[in-house]
Amino acid sequence: MFGLGLADDIWHLRPRTKLLAQVAAAGLVLSTGLVYPMRESWWINFAISLIWLVGMTNAFNLLDNMDGLSAGVAVISAAYLSMFYLFAGLTTYGLLGAIVAGAAMGFLIFNFKPARIFMGDAGSLFLGFLLGCSSLLGITHISGVPALVFAPALVLAIPIFDTFFVSVTRRLRGQSVSVGGTDHTSHRLVKLGLNERTAVLVLYALSIGSGAVALALRQLLLPRAIGLLGFWFLFLLLFGIHLFHNQDVHAPATTTFRKWVHTFLTRDRLAFLLDPLVLSLSYYLAYFLRFRSAVPHSEMVLFLYSWPIVLSTKFLCLWWFKVYRRSWWRGSVADVHRVGEAVIAGEVITLLILTGLFRFEGYSRIVFLLDAIFSWAMLLGVRYSFPLFRDSINTWRLPVASPRRVLVLGTSEHAELAIRFLRDSRIECAGLIDTNGGTDLGRCVWGMQVVGRIDDLDRLSTQLGVSEIVQPENESVPYSDADFSDFCQQRRLQLTRLGLFPVGARFKVDLTDAA
Repeated sequence: MFGLGLADDIWHLRPRTKLLAQVAAAGLVLSTGLVYPMRESWWINFAISLIWLVGMTNAFNLLDNMDGLSAGVAVISAAYLSMFYLFAGLTTYGLLGAIVAGAAMGFLIFNFKPARIFMGDAGSLFLGFLLGCSSLLGITHISGVPALVFAPALVLAIPIFDTFFVSVTRRLRGQSVSVGGTDHTSHRLVKLGLNERTAVLVLYALSIGSGAVALALRQLLLPRAIGLLGFWFLFLLLFGIHLFHNQDVHAPATTTFRKWVHTFLTRDRLAFLLDPLVLSLSYYLAYFLRFRSAVPHSEMVLFLYSWPIVLSTKFLCLWWFKVYRRSWWRGSVADVHRVGEAVIAGEVITLLILTGLFRFEGYSRIVFLLDAIFSWAMLLGVRYSFPLFRDSINTWRLPVASPRRVLVLGTSEHAELAIRFLRDSRIECAGLIDTNGGTDLGRCVWGMQVVGRIDDLDRLSTQLGVSEIVQPENESVPYSDADFSDFCQQRRLQLTRLGLFPVGARFKVDLTDAA
């Protein structure tokens, strides 16, 4: 796998060639018997394990999009795998994880921003493949423990999450998954206002959290493990939705199916995916707390019988009380009463249905009281998560240490790179200037407000206290360079042109005073 990555770094192999080589390498490993024991059929286990290894290899390759990200996640993942095997008494496997973690840490010292060395495909493919293979070792030799099935996926959750997220959004846009881009989780955090270091540290924290959940599963009984997995999955799903930009779902759709998917995957309609999960978790949590985590088998049978009724009834009540008439992610005081009314009505109707069908025999009233409280609180928590997420991002944004404020021309990807450079340089961007005839006016692009057109520079410079205009390279304006320089001079605005010179896969930035 290292040789494949090295060849790709030198000769830029075709995606199909790389995929075939990865399948061959994974098949070679799996032919020794190292497979995921999910089913009794060896061929099914072989297919699942093949998808796992190839997917994990490419996940770390896609994750290598920002200084220190792939190497840091590899350190965390390998360290957790090592602890997982050591706690299970598998010293040899634990030693392998420790060696990988130590080697990746030595590399990370020089790879963290500002990076002095880069791993390339030779390093990322190697790390992903090695960690994917290592995660199968203990599962092959230890069976019957539910935590062992979920632990590798949780330890390596961030590469999986990023790969799934990027793959879905690119397919929605009709873009190839193998083509590079700036739509990864790390890039989206930067677009929201974080600098690159902070974005990488946020993903480190998520990786550490996933590993901690995996370790906790080893100590928990099945009822607690299911609840913990459900809540962590809900958290990651919410995190992904809050990073889901409008351009992902408003891109031109070329097929009927893609148009339907575009229509469904908007923030408002995603509530139809979140609310059933929230309602199911709240009902499960009510049983969990009522019986103090040791739910008897007879009660679990009642839970499974009643769960579809509870879920469908409360979901229909949310619809009936017009909870979905407004944007779920905005959150307002009115939601507190509307959601509360829907939840209470849903619980009452559920009790009537269960009484009519089963005479309510064996069911606990306390469970439904707890379920009403948890449903109301969790539904509101999901709806208020968006302003909480936005406020958290604003808190983590890079503080501006200089009073220097500028306006940036354009709303293209060149403007995005300019915003990122200004943030790293601690220069405040007061807004974007629309150069497309006003089509983007008023929108929020790359985390910045489009405040006006070029003709509005007189008013905006006074209103916003700006005396400098930044023009990214290749950002066109309806003037020649000389005329636009005169235009800015007449208004006593300093024009600064930002040049981006490609160096390998990154950019060298140069600011020149056009005046």
